[in-house]
Amino acid sequence: MLMISEPKRRLIDAHVHFWHPDRVYIPWVKNSKLNKHKDAIEYSAQIKNAKVESAIYVETDVDPYYGLVEADWITRYSEEELEKTDSFGGIGGIVAFAPVHQGRHVEGYLRTLIRLTRNKLKGVRYLIQDPAQDPNRVVQPDFIEGVQKLASFDLSFDLAINCRECPAQFPPLLELVAQCPRVQFVLDHMGKPPCDNQPGEARFEFWEQHLLKLSQFPNVSCKVSGLITELIEHDDRTQDEVIQQLRPFIQVALKGFGIDRLLFGGDWPVCELAKNNLRWPNWFEIVSEIVRDWSEADKDKFFFLNASRVYKLTL
Repeated sequence: MLMISEPKRRLIDAHVHFWHPDRVYIPWVKNSKLNKHKDAIEYSAQIKNAKVESAIYVETDVDPYYGLVEADWITRYSEEELEKTDSFGGIGGIVAFAPVHQGRHVEGYLRTLIRLTRNKLKGVRYLIQDPAQDPNRVVQPDFIEGVQKLASFDLSFDLAINCRECPAQFPPLLELVAQCPRVQFVLDHMGKPPCDNQPGEARFEFWEQHLLKLSQFPNVSCKVSGLITELIEHDDRTQDEVIQQLRPFIQVALKGFGIDRLLFGGDWPVCELAKNNLRWPNWFEIVSEIVRDWSEADKDKFFFLNASRVYKLTL
């Protein structure tokens, strides 16, 4: 395993999930090994060799009836229960669920959401990664209008597609973004690329082509996150082999978005579903090695400043 020898750098983790399944109903967690309290206590222990000054909490694909329940719970948890540690400074912002597919009717929901989360609400997310759903639903008039409404509330929209399982989700995403120029978008997990492929292979080239097209919109940023769970082949890869496998993907993201629109995200605790027993510390080491030759100024943007700016954090 690689050891990061450089001093602890200031860090914002732009993609974290916490949950208490007895408080918030999350259907997909119910039958998994993650069906237990996953919160700041364990997260702080996982990141003890880093210094996460702040984190962005991202909605956890709750039952839609529990969207406001989740927002209320994480706000109260972050303000009343979460104890800051030397390694974790707390939740700086929340990206909550919102039914943007309901068009103009989302306004009432957003007002309630803002009231529940107070100054912590920075953006919303509506998952569009399910391969069983119509990829073109994001360009339906109501969906577009619902996303457009976010600009009036100064809220960003996290884009969550799955290019590995459903490449057809990418082209409509470009249409959606093109029709919402006043909305700040953040692409989660680099669009979930086909991480078992490499440059020259058709699936990699398709992902690269569409990621670069998306990066041409100046109102889109990209999270370097979630890649280790997209490695679904080969249980025997070493960490060095994972670094070599993932390096081309991060190079494409840098080529497209540039250093000013890339954000580091840990995707804890979903990252614990990765093969080869990879966990948050491994992911941090993998990314740190891939960006080792970047300037210190660029690393500071990637690991800290960009997330602070995009999510409008007050640190």
